[in-house]
Amino acid sequence: MNRRKPSSRSPSKTERATDHQSTDWNVAPHVKSKKSPSLQQWIKSVLSAERFDAQSLIITVFGDSIVPLGGHAWFKSLVTLLESFGLSERLVRTSVFRLSAENWLVSHREGRRAEYRLTRQGFSRFEHAHRRIYSVGESDWDGRWIFVVLPSSKIAPARAQIKRELEWEGFVPLGTGLFAHPSARLDAVSDIIDRLKLREHVLVLTGGETTPPQGRPLSDFAKDAWSLEALAKNYMHFLERFKPLLMALQGAATPSPRSAFIARTLLIHSFRRVQLRDPHLPQALLPAGWPGHHAYLLSANLYRLLYESANEYVLTALTAESGFVPPLTPYFYQRFGGLLNALA
Repeated sequence: MNRRKPSSRSPSKTERATDHQSTDWNVAPHVKSKKSPSLQQWIKSVLSAERFDAQSLIITVFGDSIVPLGGHAWFKSLVTLLESFGLSERLVRTSVFRLSAENWLVSHREGRRAEYRLTRQGFSRFEHAHRRIYSVGESDWDGRWIFVVLPSSKIAPARAQIKRELEWEGFVPLGTGLFAHPSARLDAVSDIIDRLKLREHVLVLTGGETTPPQGRPLSDFAKDAWSLEALAKNYMHFLERFKPLLMALQGAATPSPRSAFIARTLLIHSFRRVQLRDPHLPQALLPAGWPGHHAYLLSANLYRLLYESANEYVLTALTAESGFVPPLTPYFYQRFGGLLNALA
């Protein structure tokens, strides 16, 4: 193998992003393994192994790609974006119809053409998912827990819904009508209560472990209450699937817009499915070497390498039908702790 002479040039964007990578992943920066797949090989392999839920994939594409560019997409643009994942026009049509019936999407028609956007409820769900997927986790914990108590029989009709919403936020039931989380966002809890019109019927309390006497270690309780072993396996599977993507991008030319869009969508779709099951517990309650941290760092590095080319493809697909697409919203660059700062 020919050896390259040392260069005085500035590091490329790919090299700067991979500098952040954890050595726990056993992927050496700037070195491409002989067994590393090309980007096209990796995409082909993942697409052949994946069985997509069409509605879930459409929500991923809306949240990751369309919302930052105005939040609207004509049906033909959706078909263009989704056909790369094997979704037919008929399947896309059926899926957006069902998402509209479930109050995720709303349509606006001009003749035979239909334009889709998230509903208010759909956007609220998107904001919740956005925080969990792209935001850096809180590093400090004061040891206090948040408890939500449902003492009133008056909320019986809404009990199943608030239970579902709290569990989605990472709360665990401790008994009938009692839910707990060590570091939940109070604004998210307040939003759930207000949205379900339960402000007068629900109690929100805070408390901490008494010392002394101490009971069962909280880390043991957390391991069982949130099924952390199963969640860790999901994160490990994610790492095994996406580490080869990082190797494929290292030292390679800038990916084509279409390939970058496919890879970025596969990344966020997979990461989203794991993240939304993660209760986001404080570090003090997690097992040593928690793979969720590595998964977040890997996702951040990959996203920084893919987002510019991917946005080109999305912009082209949206513009082809609308003629005009609003500029990329500034908050997009805050994803994964700051896309611009990390590569400056």
